[in-house]
Amino acid sequence: MFNTLKYAKMLEEVGFSREQAETSIKILVEIMEDKLASKQDVAELRGQMGLMATKHDLLQLKHDLTLKIGAMLSAAVALATALHKLI
Repeated sequence: MFNTLKYAKMLEEVGFSREQAETSIKILVEIMEDKLASKQDVAELRGQMGLMATKHDLLQLKHDLTLKIGAMLSAAVALATALHKLI
């Protein structure tokens, strides 16, 4: 957060009344708390993005394994067919 007392003094130095300075600070703090992302918000988002990347990686792995198992099954059926014709 920022130094609200310092900000209030700066506003008073340029002609704001104490009440105007305090109101300005309250509005600014409310906007910052409501609309701006905090460091914690960013950290949580990074964590979620990491989980999404992991989920994507797992889905890709599942796809790759499905293709490999399908190829192995096809080869096994072809081999069994060939052996059956030989016997």
